Amino acid sequence: MAGGNDGCYDIASLANALAGRGHDVTLYTASPTTPESPGDYQVVTLPAESGFDGPPEALMPLIGDLGRQLVDEWSHRPPDVVHCHGWAYGMASQLAANRRPVPTVQSFHGLGTLMRLPRDEAGTLETRIKLQTLLAKNATAVAAACTDDLFELVRFGCPRTKISVVPTGISVDENSVGLAHASRGQDDHEVVAVASGPARPDRLTEVVRAVAVLPHTRLRIVDDGGEDQRDIHRILALAEKLGLGDRCRVASVDNDGDLDAVLQSADVVVCPASYDAYGTVALQAMASGTAVVAAATGGMRDAVIPDVTGVLVPPANVDALRRALKSILGQPVLREGMGLAGRSRARSRYSWDRIAVDAEVTYHDAATRPSGVARRAMA
Repeated sequence: MAGGNDGCYDIASLANALAGRGHDVTLYTASPTTPESPGDYQVVTLPAESGFDGPPEALMPLIGDLGRQLVDEWSHRPPDVVHCHGWAYGMASQLAANRRPVPTVQSFHGLGTLMRLPRDEAGTLETRIKLQTLLAKNATAVAAACTDDLFELVRFGCPRTKISVVPTGISVDENSVGLAHASRGQDDHEVVAVASGPARPDRLTEVVRAVAVLPHTRLRIVDDGGEDQRDIHRILALAEKLGLGDRCRVASVDNDGDLDAVLQSADVVVCPASYDAYGTVALQAMASGTAVVAAATGGMRDAVIPDVTGVLVPPANVDALRRALKSILGQPVLREGMGLAGRSRARSRYSWDRIAVDAEVTYHDAATRPSGVARRAMA
C-alpha cells in the first residue's frame, strides 16, 4: 500500500485487517508521523523533505524521488499489488511500476469533478481533475470510494469493468450504545450537526434554519477544528437572529472518542455535506446507535438505508431537512429502531474485516488482469 495520513481514510485499519487475514502487508509512506510498530504490518517511511507532514498536494515536487525509492524497494521486495491512496502516491507508484512492473489499484479520496472548491482554487481543481483522469485510465484497477464516484469515474472514460467500490470501514465498540435520554423530557430533543466537505459552513447554516422552527429542539454543532472560527461566529449569529439563541451551541471535539460521545448523546445526527466520498461521520453515528439524516450524495447515499437506518434528503434543501427532522423527532419508536438498524448495518457491512474482503476482491482482479504481474508478497 502507498499512502499517508491525509485524514480522509484510515489506511492503518485496512492494513491491520488485511494482515489479520493472513496477507503480508507493507505500508509505504512519506509521513514521519506513522507509528513504527502499528500492528501486524510493516511500515516503510520513504525519505522526503525533513519534517514533511503536509497534504498530498505538497508531495508534488517529491514524486520523482518517491518513485525512484519505490523502484529500489520493489527491486528486492516485489509486491503482488500496490494499493495507491490519493493521487500523489498514485503518480509515484505508477512511475515506479513503469520500471518494476506491478499491478496498481488506485483510490481517490474525493474526485475533483464532484468537489465544490472556492473560486480561487479553480486552477488547483482543474489540475486535480486532469491528474485523476490520467491515473484512473493508467491504473490496473480502480477502487472507488462510493457508487457516485464509480459513475463519475466511468464518465472520466475509465472502463466500468476495472472499477469496484471499496468504501471506508468503521470500528464498532460492542460495549457502546446510544445514551439513554432520561434526563430530557419526552418532547425535548437534541440534534447534532456535523458537516464535511468544502461547502461545510453553508451546509451548517441550512441546519440552523431547519432546526430554528422546531420547538423544544436544541442544536449542537460539532467543531473538529476544520472550521474557520469566523464561520462559527456567523453561524451562531444566524442562530441568534432566527430565535435559536441559547438552543444552539458548539461542541469542540479533539478526537474520535469525543465525537462518539457527542453522537451517542443525540436524538438525531445530521450530515448535510454537499459531497462526502466516504460518509465517515454518518457511519460513526450509525455505529453509535443514533438515527441519521444525511444528504443523498456520495458515501452517505451508500451507507444510509432510507427509512431504515435514517433519512436521505436532497443536498441544500432546507425544507426537506426540516421535514425529515420533524418526522423522526416526533416518532421515538421509529427513531430508536433506526439507531439499532444503523448500528447493525455499520457492524455487518462496514467493519474493517468486511472492507478487507472487498479490497481482496479488487486486488485479485488487478493481479489476474492481463497487465498484472503475479508475485509472492502483497504491499
